[in-house]
Amino acid sequence: MASPAALGAVLARQAEALRALADVTVQQREALRNGRLELLQDLFRELQKIGFSAEALENQRGKMAGELAAQLGCEPKVSAICERLRGDDAASLKETASALELAVRKLQSEMQILAGLVDENQRLGGMMIAEWRRLQGMYPSRPGVDFRG
Repeated sequence: MASPAALGAVLARQAEALRALADVTVQQREALRNGRLELLQDLFRELQKIGFSAEALENQRGKMAGELAAQLGCEPKVSAICERLRGDDAASLKETASALELAVRKLQSEMQILAGLVDENQRLGGMMIAEWRRLQGMYPSRPGVDFRG
């Protein structure tokens, strides 16, 4: 049976998972910035593992919020549930939901920064390929000579 405390515990675990995702995203950004591409693969695997956990927690949260909302006769939203609760239960659930919202915003911010860095690296790679092709056209290969390295 769903309870405010159980829902709060799931929200807290979900916030923890999202903070872990944000931490890995920061590590990915630093690895990309420092050219440590071998580390990126490990970080992608870690991101995927934590992502599966976060998704399972999201499903659990949705189910639990739905059950609790049905018991209270309201929408399955934390704000609606809190309106129906009294005292410490409402305050604790609101506080936990606020921590989750902060974790979501932090993760979104980190993902946006990483996406910008990836886009920048793609543009730089494209420019380098275009320049290489241009140079290759200016200096066609002669037998026995390879300018590609």
